Amino acid sequence: MDNNISAWLEEADDDMLDDFDPDEDDSDGDVLDNPENSNESVENESDSEMSCSDDSIRNDFRGYNKGKDNIIKWYTDPPPRNVRTPQRNIVTHLPGVKSAAKNAKTIIHSWELFFPNDCLQEITTCTNIYLSKIRDNYQRDKDVLDTDVEEIRALIGLLYIAGMLRNNHINLSDLWANDGFSPDIFRAVMSERRFYLLLRALRFDNIHTRNERKKIDNLAPIRTVFDEFVNRCISFYTPGEYCTIDEMLEGFRGRCKFRQYIANKPNKYGIKIFALVDSRVFYTVNMEIYAGKQPIGPFLQNNSGASVVKRMIKPIAKTGRNITIDNWFTSVPLAVELLKDYKTTMVGTLKKNKREIPTCFLDTKSRQICSTKFGFGDNNCLLLSYVPKKGKNVMMLSTMHTQGDIDPNSGDKKLPEVISFYNMSKGGVDVVDELKGEYSVSRNSHRWPLTVFFSLLNIAGINSQIIYKSNTDIVIPRRKFLKQLGKDLCKPHMVRRQSIPTLSIPLRQQMTRFSGVISSPETGTGTSGKAKCSYCPKKENRYTVVNSKFIF
Repeated sequence: MDNNISAWLEEADDDMLDDFDPDEDDSDGDVLDNPENSNESVENESDSEMSCSDDSIRNDFRGYNKGKDNIIKWYTDPPPRNVRTPQRNIVTHLPGVKSAAKNAKTIIHSWELFFPNDCLQEITTCTNIYLSKIRDNYQRDKDVLDTDVEEIRALIGLLYIAGMLRNNHINLSDLWANDGFSPDIFRAVMSERRFYLLLRALRFDNIHTRNERKKIDNLAPIRTVFDEFVNRCISFYTPGEYCTIDEMLEGFRGRCKFRQYIANKPNKYGIKIFALVDSRVFYTVNMEIYAGKQPIGPFLQNNSGASVVKRMIKPIAKTGRNITIDNWFTSVPLAVELLKDYKTTMVGTLKKNKREIPTCFLDTKSRQICSTKFGFGDNNCLLLSYVPKKGKNVMMLSTMHTQGDIDPNSGDKKLPEVISFYNMSKGGVDVVDELKGEYSVSRNSHRWPLTVFFSLLNIAGINSQIIYKSNTDIVIPRRKFLKQLGKDLCKPHMVRRQSIPTLSIPLRQQMTRFSGVISSPETGTGTSGKAKCSYCPKKENRYTVVNSKFIF
């Protein structure tokens, strides 16, 4: 095909040179055959010819391959190289912490951006509704007392501490055991029975109105908390120029009508969550739970890959950013629409069954290993086919790159720059999954809303550390960050618990050691004006008139 085009071009050039006469007047020709046409009409015709774009004239002489749809042309020669940065690649909003989060310069304040008191108060209210429902199942009402925001914060703090210690899947009885092998912090904050009860009763919506809301929304049990959390993630940070869209899979094997199976994920079964993540700092910007086919109503939406991408990129639309996606999302119509309507470029792998791909791009039998075939479309799309090994073909599509350049750092592999960029930016969501799994707060549960809430806590721990680092320039290991976060969340409830007069002295001493607050001694009831000695064993029942404040 290339040889025929070259021969045709040479023959056309010879004909053009034979017909061209430098002394010939431009006014001669068909125009003079019509005496009614003036010189003005000649100029108008010349102007109309010049109005044709240079690209269309040049494309007439470029070789191309048509896709299987016989519509889209992929030219074999790249467009002229432009020294200036294309408009679509210019970032208009600088990345970093937004003004609403600039004042968060402590660990606990950074975390409270994502779970403020009003959100925790809503969770507390919904939890108390459930506690009041199950209270009749207990003999004593004091075993099912209502909770408050401080106790919910302490519950979350213990979850972070268990995750930091990688004890999130250890039995609760082992965490609260008093045998010297378990951390003392769990017994100091709350009892094992209370922790289990709160975790069982934790709710995120009003259970009395849930059935009505489930008629129009599969995500009714956690819709409000999830949407508010996502809105706060969007409001507090602007991602960098390179972002990734991919799915997370929160492991869950209980009953759920939209539970998914993904073979290449570690958990295999679970709740699928689409996420938009910064490819460099791994801040999670936007999320959407896959809820299957929603009932007819306000939450019914298209779950195709293109529709998901267009919903996910709303926070970064028209800011000159690029998204990296896999072949489940990528398509030529999507790439064109993102570039035209959203001013967003895209780099992604492409499935081989797309009708826009020419047949010659799929044939690898006659091609050498590490060879690349490029196609340049009129719609600013770049299509490439790379052969990494015999019989293997990698198809990619990019609207960010315009030239078929080879990465000089790839060595003998001769990787195109598009593939090198994809390898650099594709792991945003995967890194977040890895960070979540390393110190996860998730515990085994048969309730999928609780599984989603665990995921939100993990993401809040990652995002809050990114904001804390940006505001203070303090770099600390993530383990220490979560340890201090858990301690700060537990401390108010621990201090309040120290006022309970029936606590044992060893337990009170542990509380003092963790909270740093000096505990008041128990007031004796048998001797007026005296207090029990804090150092002597409790069974001795000894009293003292000395103000026996102690520090550990």
